[in-house]
Amino acid sequence: MRQDSDDRRPRHALPRLLRTAGLASLLWLGTSATAAASQGSAGTAVQSVTPSPPAPAAAAPAAVDGPPMIAADGKIVPGPPITPQQVKSARHPRYPAGWTCAECHDVSFGVDFVSSASRQYANNFAALPQEAIWERIVQFLPGRERFAMATAHEGRPVATTVDMVLDKEEKVFYIVSEKGTEKLMQLKENPQFSAVRADGWTVAAGGARQWVSVQVNGEAELIGAQDPRFLPTLEKYSLVRISKERAVRRFDIQRVTPREIVLFDTTLLKDGQSPYQYWNRPAAPREAPPQGRTPGR
Repeated sequence: MRQDSDDRRPRHALPRLLRTAGLASLLWLGTSATAAASQGSAGTAVQSVTPSPPAPAAAAPAAVDGPPMIAADGKIVPGPPITPQQVKSARHPRYPAGWTCAECHDVSFGVDFVSSASRQYANNFAALPQEAIWERIVQFLPGRERFAMATAHEGRPVATTVDMVLDKEEKVFYIVSEKGTEKLMQLKENPQFSAVRADGWTVAAGGARQWVSVQVNGEAELIGAQDPRFLPTLEKYSLVRISKERAVRRFDIQRVTPREIVLFDTTLLKDGQSPYQYWNRPAAPREAPPQGRTPGR
């Protein structure tokens, strides 16, 4: 026969305590809760049961302020068409490091030579101060370093390798090249200069998948052996196989004044900074006008 609802049998007080004690008591009751549970609901003594400590709860994922994350699974999330000049807003979804705008948006590149993919990337991340960029360039180019250099003549490009030395005080580069080479003849006609040095992960070498490069864009000046600057500059270059007497007859020097150096460093991404950092040569100070004259007259 079913018992009445007012059954007076002794009940353990622990379940009722768990219902009323709250979430903290559910995690771990401790000795005080065990003592309270040793009395029945009608004052009848019951056997005390000490609960076992619960298994550690799985840590809840940390709350992240800001927009949601997309593309974490590697899948592209199409976005609206954009221009290279546009900068992402604060409401733009977060995305994995290394993704570019063009992977989710149709970007109207080709409008000019300034709004490039590299500059678009740089505009959407933090830029280092000019002094900090220069320090990283100096660290990457401690001595005579091998660069790939490009010149052009009548629309025909030529790429070659050269050793370049950075003059840290004057912020210029020096190159020593054989007289009569194609690149020197092209530089005489067109002194515009570009060269790049790169280092980082390759399939053959392996290692960490990180890349660093320095691209130098500027203007080259040729210094021949008759120029009084030739021998002092040769000292800075540090020849290792050729004597000075032979060098005077054999070489010309290129003095490269960079107007812009592009530092590419993928390790900057982890700090929320652009991997593309642009160093620009400071404008030369304007000469003071002669006494008694007013500027502009």
